[in-house]
Amino acid sequence: MIGRTYLERGRPVVVLIRWGPGSGPRNVLIQRANGDLVVRPFRGLRRPKENTTDED
Repeated sequence: MIGRTYLERGRPVVVLIRWGPGSGPRNVLIQRANGDLVVRPFRGLRRPKENTTDED
């Protein structure tokens, strides 16, 4: 999870730190493309779709 790129409202963000108690909400520190650092819930971040195009 840490260091991975996720999508926030369709825009890429990188997870820098995560924390949260047991089964409670998981908060993450993300870095947006413009360099902003934001703490937000992990919920709502989506994995980007893999590119499946074949280039010959």
